[in-house]
Amino acid sequence: MKRACPIVYRESATGLEILAFSQPTAGKQLVTGTIGAKETLAACCVRSLRQASGLQGKAKRYIGKELMAGAEATFGFYLMETESIHVEPWQGPEGGTEGEPLDFFWQGLDQPLGDEWQPLYQELFGYIHQHFNPPSA
Repeated sequence: MKRACPIVYRESATGLEILAFSQPTAGKQLVTGTIGAKETLAACCVRSLRQASGLQGKAKRYIGKELMAGAEATFGFYLMETESIHVEPWQGPEGGTEGEPLDFFWQGLDQPLGDEWQPLYQELFGYIHQHFNPPSA
């Protein structure tokens, strides 16, 4: 199975932060999506980001791909450019599997992840931390 992981980031006073979300019963996660039969990785990143968060974005730069043991799937990563970056946490338009709200927040790239992060998302975050270099201004 091929999956996509769009990466939205911002710079703050404490360093780089990556967009993430939380669900009451599923914990903290990153936005991901399953790549459709006739869909590119970039297109899936754009669609998945829009559906989950409501953000309109463009797939700006390919970061890489990696087989994630936690999902037995290969994930592709794209750095996304969005029209607007929310400053404060917000609730996304798409509910989770149980119809629960998705509460979006910013996770510090250099901050440790807590136990509320599922192992797969810890693995994805680790890949991003290792391979992500923000573009120069």
